[in-house]
Amino acid sequence: HQNSKRVGRSMGWLVRKLSSTLDSLTVLFALIASLLLAFSVLAVCVDVVLRYFFNRPIGWVLQVTEYILLYIPFLAATWVLREEAHVKVDLLVNRLSPRIQLFLNFVTSIIGALVMLALSYYGLQVTVDFYIRNVPTLEYYKIPEWIVLLAIPMGSSLMFIQFLRRAYKSFKVRGSLRKKGEYPHF
Repeated sequence: HQNSKRVGRSMGWLVRKLSSTLDSLTVLFALIASLLLAFSVLAVCVDVVLRYFFNRPIGWVLQVTEYILLYIPFLAATWVLREEAHVKVDLLVNRLSPRIQLFLNFVTSIIGALVMLALSYYGLQVTVDFYIRNVPTLEYYKIPEWIVLLAIPMGSSLMFIQFLRRAYKSFKVRGSLRKKGEYPHF
């Protein structure tokens, strides 16, 4: 009995530590996405001024900002999901009972997790393949393509975990409301 309590406490500590690490990584990725966005805006503005007023554009700005536009959503999406800040059309959902809303949240979270798992898997396969073959970008400045693609498996993997956390939270809330007798099960 004592061993099971000790294992339970250890597992609880591990889950809290992993959750905290994921939250920290999520915030870090969102911060990086914010900095990349600010850098892109500034770089494009400077490039426009130099191009139109001095006929001296900065050659790398377009290429780098294109890559940044891939990184921003993959780095920031997990934070947006964690904060429940994605744009939602909830006109119909708000009219449903809390039980059905939790069920839909659970189901959409599982579907989202499966989609992100597939995207992580295939994104990682392509990224590793490009790394092994040392495939360069087709743009003016030849950089390894895997660096550009790395945002996809990184961001998708975090989103996969966050969707699972979201599904678990819906399931847990459903269980606590069910214990209180507020509604039956889904």
